[in-house]
Amino acid sequence: MGTLINVAAIIIASLLGVIFKRGLPEKIQKSVMMVLGLGLIALSLGWFFKDFLVIDGSSISTRHDLLIIISLVLGVIIGEWIDIDLRLNRWAEGIEKKYNLPPLAKGFITATLIFCVGAMAIVGSIQDGLYGDITTLVIKSALDFVTAIILASILGIGVIFSAISVLIYQGGLTLLASSAQSFLTQDMIISLSMVGNILLIAIGINFMEIKKIKVANMLPAIFIPIFYFLIISWFA
Repeated sequence: MGTLINVAAIIIASLLGVIFKRGLPEKIQKSVMMVLGLGLIALSLGWFFKDFLVIDGSSISTRHDLLIIISLVLGVIIGEWIDIDLRLNRWAEGIEKKYNLPPLAKGFITATLIFCVGAMAIVGSIQDGLYGDITTLVIKSALDFVTAIILASILGIGVIFSAISVLIYQGGLTLLASSAQSFLTQDMIISLSMVGNILLIAIGINFMEIKKIKVANMLPAIFIPIFYFLIISWFA
């Protein structure tokens, strides 16, 4: 149910954003994207450190340091080898030509990455599957509603197609969690969230045009912790 609410929020907001696009000057569009990127970096850093730092009395330690680095390195190697970014762009551009649609590749890919790779998407979907708790996904839906309006007003109708990605990704995580409650551990969920938040920081950097990062090619990094903890459990 939480994912369906999220999908509906993105669709409605995208349509509103396309309507607003007509009266939004290019100068304002660039400024909005810049501050959206800045905000995304700030929020993602906060979410990351909430999981990364462990406070025990007067001492502060970190967790899963090496796992995060390994996940990012292996993930980007796999992603670059497959070239996920190129394949997503070709797929979106193919739909544009086939159905004579306006340019949608950038909006679709950008929105898909923002809505799918963050901690709220991962943790919220798992909470929904494990406990039937949709609170996190409802809060995410409200945030995505505002973000989708902004993105669609700047990047166009392609943003609306990210709702399909959210349905598949979050719905899949929810189904996985509901059928594998003993499989998902707290450490696994935390590490997935941390890697996802690092990818959100990379998206924020793209928005601010500091450096062009192919975030789509980093997506496999999110799933590396699952294999790590599975291997550890087999030898435990």
